[in-house]
Amino acid sequence: MNILETKGLYHDFKGLEVLFDVNLQVEEGERHAVIGPNGAGKTTLFNVITGTYHPSRGQVFFKGKEVTGSRPYEMARLGMGRSFQ
Repeated sequence: MNILETKGLYHDFKGLEVLFDVNLQVEEGERHAVIGPNGAGKTTLFNVITGTYHPSRGQVFFKGKEVTGSRPYEMARLGMGRSFQ
């Protein structure tokens, strides 16, 4: 079972597309890394997944439930945590 999944995620800042068609599947117990240069959209991706930003298009699923657009405190109640550097 996928604990986290994104389907066709898009996000833009006033017309500047930062994320386009991001599809991600993470099974329970797996670890993944998101790498790339500055400005590649890594932080934006995490902000969309955790509810800080709303995607322009696409869906986010956590533990099989669609959580697209949920607020960060709602995500925390579902068991999704985030830590900063």
